[in-house]
Parts: sequence; structure tokens; C-alpha cells
Amino acid sequence: MTKHVTILGLVGLSAFSVALADTTMVAPSVYEIDAGVDFSIGNSGASSFLLNWSDGSGTFTDEPDPTLILHVGQTYTFMRTTGSHPFVITDDTLPVTGTDGSYARATTDGAVIDAATLTPIADFTADPAPTTDQITWTLTSGDVGDYFYTCRVTFHTSMAGAIHVVEPSLPGDMDCDGVVGFGDINPFVLALVDGQATYEAAFPDCDYQNADVSGNGSVGFDDINPFVALLLNP
Repeated sequence: MTKHVTILGLVGLSAFSVALADTTMVAPSVYEIDAGVDFSIGNSGASSFLLNWSDGSGTFTDEPDPTLILHVGQTYTFMRTTGSHPFVITDDTLPVTGTDGSYARATTDGAVIDAATLTPIADFTADPAPTTDQITWTLTSGDVGDYFYTCRVTFHTSMAGAIHVVEPSLPGDMDCDGVVGFGDINPFVLALVDGQATYEAAFPDCDYQNADVSGNGSVGFDDINPFVALLLNP
């Protein structure tokens, strides 16, 4: 009790605007995109797809075969803007080797590609330009998991990348009950004062990064005001 009263005393009960970026580069060639965007997809010969998108974080141009982390509850579209190289989204049974930004498909068997492609296949194929065809993917909890994208041309094996579909985090939800409320105060203070290891020992199924309510990538005292704002304006 003493700790959380001290926290509230530090910040008062003032409203605070919390701004979270739409796209975060979490590692080289890995982008977490927490709101729906429209991907325009070019290519660099038969070497890689080049993805382009814009959101609240800015404009991302000609990213070669990036790994995408996409959020449940959002709608993402994928449209090819150059000729040739149909873009397909597959499940994780597609044989793929490599790592983020440099995956390669390990098969040239069209039947294997088609068997891994999400269904209906036509809905998960973005045909090359000129076309108005696109993939429109609205993600649900049932979609959580790992996927790949690749070129359907069988011998264009280096045109491949990964997609991870995740449940969105809820900043401030420190007891992981799906809402931000007064029950989150003590866990928030625990994360802030005692650190990640102590918090995760007490709440092993929760996400320590939910304490990063300011969205600056770290947990610290600058998260207090935004946390209090969430309590007052859930």
C-alpha cells in the first residue's frame, strides 16, 4: 500500500495523453505493426519482395523480405505493384530455411507450395500488377501463429519472408486480466521498483513490457503518469 500511494502522490490525478507507435523495429528486418496497414509490394528482380507501408510511425520504403509481427483484431492488405511474382501467404508447413530478412524457400515443388498456402488460395494470393487484386487479412485469435510469404513461381526461392500473428499487448494490464484497473497498481509498482525478474516470478504468465505505458521501449518512472491516466480513463 505504501508504495502505490507514493506513486499516486508523485503524479497526481491528471489526465495524460498516451501515444503508441504503430510500427516498431524490434530487430534488424523485424517490424511489429500494431495497427492495420496497406502493404504495397514491389520486388528486386527474383531476389526479394520489397514491402512499403505508412502509418503513424512514418513511411517504410522498399524493405526487402521483412519479418512482420501483426496483431489480432487488425486488418492488413497486401497488393503487388510490379509485374510477375505472385505473392502468397502460407502456413508454417512450407519448407523454409534462413533467418529474418534472408529466408529462402527450400522447395521448388508447386504442389508443396499450394498445400501450404492458406485457403481459399485465391484469397491469399496477390497477383502481379497491373491488377486491383489484393489480399485482405482480418486477423482473429484463431490466426495466432507463424506463417510465411513467398513467390508462387516455383524457382524464385529467395523471395520469402515470415509473418508472426500475435495477440496485442495491453499497456498497463499488469495482472493480465485483460483490462486496466486498480488491481494493476501493485503489480505495476512491483515491476517499476523491483524490476523484471521479480515481477515475472510473481506473474509468470504476464508481460513485463506492459509496464512500458509511455511506449518508449523501457520501463521507468516516465511510465507513471501514463499509467495513472489509463486508470482514470480506461
